[in-house]
Amino acid sequence: MKPSDKFKLTEQQIDKLENIRKEKYKENKNFTQEKLAKDSNVSLDDYKRFIGKKQGNSVLERYQIENLAKTLGIQPTDIIEPREWKGEKLFKYTKKFDALIEEKTRRFVGRKFVFDGFQDFLKNHDRGYFTVVANPGEGKSAIASQYVNKNPDCIYYFNVRSDSQNRADQFLDNVCHQLIYRYQLGEDSFSKGANEDGDVLKELLQTVSEKLSGGEKLIIVVDALDEVDLNSQTEGANVLYLPRYLPKNVYFFLTRRDEEAVKSRLLIEAPAKTLYLKDYSEKSKQDIRAYIRLLVEDDPEYQEKLRNWIKKQGITRDKFIEEVAQKSENNFMYLRYVLPQIAAGYYQDLKLEDLPEGLTNYYRDHWRLMRMDRTKINIVYLLTVIRRPISRGLIAKFATVGELKVSEYTVQDVLREWSQFLIEDRIEGESRYKVYHASFADFLQSDEMVKAAGVEIRNIHGLIADTLWQELYGDEEDGEDE
Repeated sequence: MKPSDKFKLTEQQIDKLENIRKEKYKENKNFTQEKLAKDSNVSLDDYKRFIGKKQGNSVLERYQIENLAKTLGIQPTDIIEPREWKGEKLFKYTKKFDALIEEKTRRFVGRKFVFDGFQDFLKNHDRGYFTVVANPGEGKSAIASQYVNKNPDCIYYFNVRSDSQNRADQFLDNVCHQLIYRYQLGEDSFSKGANEDGDVLKELLQTVSEKLSGGEKLIIVVDALDEVDLNSQTEGANVLYLPRYLPKNVYFFLTRRDEEAVKSRLLIEAPAKTLYLKDYSEKSKQDIRAYIRLLVEDDPEYQEKLRNWIKKQGITRDKFIEEVAQKSENNFMYLRYVLPQIAAGYYQDLKLEDLPEGLTNYYRDHWRLMRMDRTKINIVYLLTVIRRPISRGLIAKFATVGELKVSEYTVQDVLREWSQFLIEDRIEGESRYKVYHASFADFLQSDEMVKAAGVEIRNIHGLIADTLWQELYGDEEDGEDE
């Protein structure tokens, strides 16, 4: 039913497993080999033979590894390499999300109320849709990533507009193949044209549902429905062709912004629960405080510099944590920007109470500080319009207007000045840049900022179109040569 039912562990993997148990034993003297074996539904003799690494006894069934990992409070992939655990073919369809998941789960804290809410939903319903709704920067993708990180056997897909990974056909192709290889359904289950609508997905879900046994559940995580290109699918169809009806023991864990365009494109007749983060403001604030405390007290990259700033302010750590939490307005993206800026010395001469209030004001303050000329403004807006990795050279070409050439050095200046809002990717040996978070692009394209910057978004699109036309046709005139 799964990519592989048996795994032959190396001596290093066996040692790692037993060392984790020994660490648990230091904390709790009851955590003996006998207890681990019993709680994991593995016979003590089998476990001792396995730990002894005698020839032929280093093989464990998948369910045994799952049970041992659960008892030890770890994931199977903490012992077995993800590629091996999932199987090579399945790994091909999930590896594209690895970097995103790693980034989003770094320094992850809290959100227990969300995961508890989902567990309650699973207990109370035999199928259904569970949706987390939040504002930009409140951590929707981090929540989805953390769930996947802690439940690596689930099926998952992340919509990322800035990577052009947000079309319905891409979703169907990826998720259907994950189902096929995860549950060994046969590659002929995905026929030509299967990514044109949701029919094959529905068939696969039904097939998997019939295969599940012993309390198994199929959970599919889909992040950022608000980033889906709705023009990539039939008008009136559910977003990503998500099924209106679900078979037993099939669940979707979704995240999205609170936008009517997406909400109106999800007609379902199955148990459903929507969790709005705004309804849990106090619990969210507790998580915000925990995140700030983590960076101040237990983060090798930032703790010393943050403590020095706090000391210079003449305040306590608790005062700092409470004040910054208040100013964040429960927005983790605000903390991702402001705390590193404090550590880097950008607010050296500023009092705690003068830090910007909320993410929008942080963006606004940074814009004022930059005092950019028209060329640099165009470069920043080009990045927000394109929303996909782009090289310095191509940015320079797009930003060139007429005879006014823009150099890569000018582009590099802008990239440096706005580096905290950008991600640098290495693609085919070349550095390419894109906006880190959609909230920054949304801010710059708001009516207020477009007016303040003196730009028209259509003109930015025009710069791109003119460059592409020049690349294709040069200075040739329309019509035949005379």
